[in-house]
Order: sequence, then C-alpha cells, then structure tokens
Amino acid sequence: MSWEQFKKETVKVAAKKTASHLTPVSLHFLENCVGCALCEVNCPFTPVGEEYGPVSKAEPLRHVLRQEINLLPKLFPWLFDGKLPKSKEELDKWVDLAYHCTNCGLCYITCPFSIHSGEMIAQLRGFLAQTGRVPSLLKLMVDAETSGMFLENPGFKQVWDNVMSQVRNVANVELDKKGAKYLYLPSLAEAMITPGAVVSTAKILSKLGIDWTMPSKPLSIRAPIGKLAGDHESTMIIAKKIYDYIKNINPEYLVFSDGGYPYTFFRFELPGVVGEKPSFKVLHLVEILVDAINQGKLKVKQTNERITWHSPCKMGRFGGLIEEPAEVLSKVSTNFVKLKSHGLFSKCCGGGNSIACIVPPTQEMMEKLMGMKLEITPTEKNFLDKLYRDMLIAGREKVQEIKESGATVVSTACVGCFHTLGFTTKAHGVNVTLKTLAEVVAENLE
Repeated sequence: MSWEQFKKETVKVAAKKTASHLTPVSLHFLENCVGCALCEVNCPFTPVGEEYGPVSKAEPLRHVLRQEINLLPKLFPWLFDGKLPKSKEELDKWVDLAYHCTNCGLCYITCPFSIHSGEMIAQLRGFLAQTGRVPSLLKLMVDAETSGMFLENPGFKQVWDNVMSQVRNVANVELDKKGAKYLYLPSLAEAMITPGAVVSTAKILSKLGIDWTMPSKPLSIRAPIGKLAGDHESTMIIAKKIYDYIKNINPEYLVFSDGGYPYTFFRFELPGVVGEKPSFKVLHLVEILVDAINQGKLKVKQTNERITWHSPCKMGRFGGLIEEPAEVLSKVSTNFVKLKSHGLFSKCCGGGNSIACIVPPTQEMMEKLMGMKLEITPTEKNFLDKLYRDMLIAGREKVQEIKESGATVVSTACVGCFHTLGFTTKAHGVNVTLKTLAEVVAENLE
C-alpha cells in the first residue's frame, strides 16, 4: 500500500476516531497550553533531549486534532498548524515521542494552567494504535489479554501456579468466594515481577482474620493493558470482563497491592468505561495497613534496616496515598528515611506507562517465559535499544536520590516501578535490595 493510500484509508480514519474521544477537559489540554515549557523542569525525559519535553511530545496530537475539530484549521491547515503525518518516517518519530512519556503527572502539577500533557500523549498513543503503530511486545500482550490466550500459555500458567502454591502455604483462603467482604485482585504481571507482593498480601489479609477472597486464575496480564497502548476497544473488553467477575463476587472492597495504573483505573476510570457506578470501594493495601497497625489489629516487629520509599506516580500523585506508605514503613523500621523529593513532586522512576515492559531485556525475559521468539523489524529494534538507553537516563535522578538516602532497602508498590528500579539501580551502580511494601510488612509481622 502506498503512503497516500495508507494516509487516506488509515491515518485519516484514526484522526476522526481520536477526535471522537475528546472531552471538555482534554479540549482544555489541547487548546490552552501557552508553550512556556515550565513542565520540562520536572519531566524525567527532559535530560534525554529537548525534543522529549512534554510540550513537544504532545504537539503531534494538536497537529492531528486541530484540523478535525475546527473549521478554519481544516480549510487552512498551514495557518493553524493542523496536519497529519506526511510520511512513514514522521509517523515513526511520533511513536518515538509517545513512548518517551511515563504519564507520571509531573507536567500536570507543574503547569500554571493545569495542562496534563501526559494525558494528551496517551491520546496520541491511541491515534498511533489506530494506525497500527504499537510496539510489538505490547501489542502481543494486548492481544493475548483480550483473547484470553494468556491463560493457555504454559509459561504464564506455571508462574501463576507457583505463586498460588505459595499463597496456600501462608493463607487459608477460599478462592472465588461469592459474598466475601474483600476481593484481592492481583495480576499475572505481579506474579511474574513481584510474586512476593501477592504472597505477602495474602499472608497479611489472613493474619487480619477478615473475610476475603481472590481469583483462582489471573483475570488479566495487568488489567487492562490495552490502556497503555491507547487501545480503547481492548480496554473496554477487559474492563467489562473483570467487572462482571467482581459483580459476581459482590465484595464491599476491591483491594490492590499494585499501586500502578490498575489501582487508579479501577478507582477512577472504571465507572466511565462500564457505564455505571460500582457498588464496591477501591482500596490499596496500604490503606488497610495504616488502619490495622494504628488500631492494634496488626502488630509488627521493628527492624533497624535503613529503608526508603519510592512512591508510584499513580498511587501517590494521582491517588493521594503519599504519607500512608511512609507511616507504615516508619512503624516497621526505626531507620526509615524519606527520599529528597518525597511528596507531591516525587521523582518518577522513568519506566512507567509500559516503557520498562517493552525494552529489550524485558522482551528477552518474556520470550523465554512464553517459549517463543518475537520478530521485530530493524527500525523497531533501533527504537527499542534507544528507548532502553533513554530510560536509564530518565531514571538517573531517582537513583541518585536513593544513593544519597543511604538506604539499603527500597520499597515500592508498583510492578512497573519495581521492574524499572531493578534496571536503573544496577545500571548506575547503586546496590540496594528492592522489596514491595507488602513484603516489608509481612516479613516483620509479630
């Protein structure tokens, strides 16, 4: 297919579909940025190059949407900066920009006009997905999750079975129990990357003696993974599947140990996707821990390990759970120390929003686990190799903070953060032990 034909049949259709998802809020993001670039101060990818500042990365979306939603840019695009990509190479450049954003929200809270460039870049990913531009590994995971094929892969099945075997050793739980008050919802990604979080959460919930349950099989790879690719259809399919399961259990509380985007998706975005207000309340494990420890329902031993906390952007900046993890960890360790940027402006790890999940080392891990070779083009290989190098640069400031803290243990509560910090601390020569929040608490229960 020629570029002109592809542009007519695919790119233009993608532009119209992308425009159909505009809301009054996203229209504000689109039109009211003044280009001051103040957001670049805190963006983790600014040190990589000025082209990776939030304004520059969001600009392709503005090019596309201006000619879709306004009459004058449609008639005179050259005057109003409205355009579609002119070539395959330009479209590839847009992919590069879109996948150099962790959607950490630092641009949003820095901007004096409250422009969330990260959300604009997420919409740009949606446009790119409509044109077929999704990194191969991410596309494979989206398709496997949507079709349910991930449940049939022997490697994935073994990972889940191993974790569930450990869960049974530490917890007496009835799986898929209808009417349970608390439904704990771990993902396959947690079983792969942070299995200790799943086992430890099960141990803690059992120790509390509450009425809880969890799925006997993973409901997703990391639900809904299509959201990271901007695949609205896949996101809706998986969200509704999981929502139907939750309604069948009918819990009062839905509990997450993963404080990444699944937590904020189910807490804030699910109602808009399924078209109704859920009857349950979404909690992160740390909320249960704070109440249980303060009320004496859960007693912990104190360690003198020097522990610090890396705040996941979704759980902290977006979810408001900033001080709760520090409060819990300070009860566990007499030597707990906050990082320099602790708080609303906590530095991003540099690998969120699927970045650490598609770089070459992760691809090699997934190929081995799935028992298959992923074929990628030379162009995509160059893109992924560069993305990995850039991710290590983006994570440098966070690693420097960890080094300056003197901590020997870094605790977090996000699969993506945990995975990224494994890469970045090693690359920058900082020798620390990574543990999830659930693991730190479970290891120190009385």
